[in-house]
Amino acid sequence: MRERLLLYFWLLFGAIISFFDCPTAGVAQPASDDGIHITASAELYYLRAYPKLKGHRALAVGPGGYWAAVSRLSSREDAEAKALLSCNSRLANSPYKSLSVQHCILFATDDRPTGNALPIGIPFGVVRDGPDVPLETGRMWEPSTPRRRGIMIIVHGCKQTDTLGGSAISWVNYYRALGFQVYWPNSFAEPRDKETCGQAGEHGANPQTRNLKLRIAQTRHSLAVLRKKYPEDSIYLHGHSEGGAVVQALGEKVSGIIVTGSQCGFGETSTYWTAPGTPVLVIAGSGDSAIYHAQTVQEWDDFCSAVQGEGILSAVLVPGMGHYAAIWWPEVRNAVSAFLDAEPIVIRRRKGGVSFPKLTPEQLERYHSASGSIVIAADDKGTWASSRISTTRFDAEESALFACDERAGADAFREPEHEHTCELVSDHKSLVK
Repeated sequence: MRERLLLYFWLLFGAIISFFDCPTAGVAQPASDDGIHITASAELYYLRAYPKLKGHRALAVGPGGYWAAVSRLSSREDAEAKALLSCNSRLANSPYKSLSVQHCILFATDDRPTGNALPIGIPFGVVRDGPDVPLETGRMWEPSTPRRRGIMIIVHGCKQTDTLGGSAISWVNYYRALGFQVYWPNSFAEPRDKETCGQAGEHGANPQTRNLKLRIAQTRHSLAVLRKKYPEDSIYLHGHSEGGAVVQALGEKVSGIIVTGSQCGFGETSTYWTAPGTPVLVIAGSGDSAIYHAQTVQEWDDFCSAVQGEGILSAVLVPGMGHYAAIWWPEVRNAVSAFLDAEPIVIRRRKGGVSFPKLTPEQLERYHSASGSIVIAADDKGTWASSRISTTRFDAEESALFACDERAGADAFREPEHEHTCELVSDHKSLVK
């Protein structure tokens, strides 16, 4: 009961702050205030995990997204001192000198907020009214099979892209083949701060917090719209990278949540927020520099098993896989198929002797002068796509193949033999036979 009352109070308090901070409901918060504010991850921790801490406790926050919480202290004064000491110690070790010379302030002591470092952005738990601009300006694909499974909402990562790459295309077509109607809302369709991907850096904590909380509100809005439109359908969410953090902070009951390229839990909180009993599958690669505690399967399992939340969380680590976790990795395919209670679909490579595509002189010059290795896939009609080898060669090859299939109007998941239309024809130095 205490936890629920605290959440209701904080939603009301946040709504009041947002009213004065943002005259137009539903848009990004003004960026003129660069003071110390609690970050989105620390705020969710305060709402969901902090009330469960034992003994005297305190939470301190500093600039740059630094924060620390302590508990099980014998007095309020000890808790305050230890929280400040821990937060200031982290701040002092910041790689940014402008941050390392500053100091943390107390955000809460025991059950009482201090009134310092007030929240910014759209409050957690808000469901907005009106048109759903991200959903309306995003993309939608119908199922590619007669058997309808429900709705899959893919929540994209941090950076805005004009076209979908091979990894994204493979996920979309995989879900369509399972019978899902796939939605890809466009978070960038509404006013927002410039994106701050990954670590907040020297000045990115406040813009990143506003963007994250905006994206959470956007996704909750899309869920409400789609529930109303398809009341009988099961709804699933797949969040990648920053989107993987977003789908772990919705507080919503859905049929399932799939997370790729993101941590177990929301940010560095070791906490996630779903309705009780919601299944959550988190898939990470040991080669993903954005993921910590994921060097070995045992380390990943130990970390994720300690993450707090009311859902049913399972975690899979794929050795050698990088950030762009894709359905072509066997471990990913098997884990997601089992999670969705579906048969795995294995896409095979075609071997038919496709020739090197005809490139313009400018394209050929860029190809030969490019640093690193580039994979090219083509079909027998001259359609082609390329992919640079940035993480693994396997990823680059499959990305080029799926992107080429898409340009050729083909979908390997729909083909009777589940085979790519395109073939690999170059690895930058020589043709692939």
